[in-house]
Amino acid sequence: AKNVPGDVGTQNMLGAAWIGREGQDAKYIWPYMFSRIAEEYDKRYGGDPRHLWSIAELNIRNARNNPNAQTRVWDFGPEAFSDDPVANPIVEGRLHKADCGLLTDGGAGVVLVSDRFLAARPELRQRPISRIDGWGHRTAGLLLEEKLKRSSDEPLMFPHVTEAIQDTFTRAGVGTVDDLDLIETHDCFTASEYMAIDHFGITPPGESWRAIESGELEIGGRIPVNPSGGLLGGGHPVGATGIRMLLDCHKQVTGTAGGYQVEGARRAATLNIGGSTTTTVGFVVGSA
Repeated sequence: AKNVPGDVGTQNMLGAAWIGREGQDAKYIWPYMFSRIAEEYDKRYGGDPRHLWSIAELNIRNARNNPNAQTRVWDFGPEAFSDDPVANPIVEGRLHKADCGLLTDGGAGVVLVSDRFLAARPELRQRPISRIDGWGHRTAGLLLEEKLKRSSDEPLMFPHVTEAIQDTFTRAGVGTVDDLDLIETHDCFTASEYMAIDHFGITPPGESWRAIESGELEIGGRIPVNPSGGLLGGGHPVGATGIRMLLDCHKQVTGTAGGYQVEGARRAATLNIGGSTTTTVGFVVGSA
């Protein structure tokens, strides 16, 4: 999807939606789908696009300290995170340019070894090592509208996402989000990070804006989110993004994240989504 025009790339990624059943009239399928999520937040709880643009601004700012981030040397004026029709034009529906994560190239890998393997090779303990403390996974139907309909009487928009997070927490022995030092979440769009905030329990349902306004998501705040810059600032190497997030959590809990290090980080969580939250996966990474 990276080496073709955007409208061709979006056609190449249609398979994560239900082809022929949703988004048929959209030029850009995934901005269209996540615009629908932003619209549903507004319908259920009230919404302000400035909160979404604040997410983008924070992640772009964090990315400046990440040598691997795609936007690290790009210039953004304040108008890029506003309703300026030139600097921040509409892409689809409610989502503007700043709301959309950028496709990028790149790859990442993780080497998993057992305690027995490490015991046989004690010299490896001299390298930075982290540990996957827990994982969680949920799947739901492809159609976004069916997922929204099922949750119409629920406090949260995507209960299955919170179930995946809670499974991850349970396996890792994490009580609440405040037992974490940071989160790397799948901000393919600002709306997906906005969704993650209340689904993690950082705020009550529908009140993600509170954490944005308070500065709780900043490095040094209550629970830093995407200190790496995330997908919005770092870029989205489709297929490698989840591993990249694990790698950044590894760097954080081993104290090797450099300019975007969260001081004293010992436990970090990831949240990945595929499609319109059709597949949801979480991990907790701890220091070994």
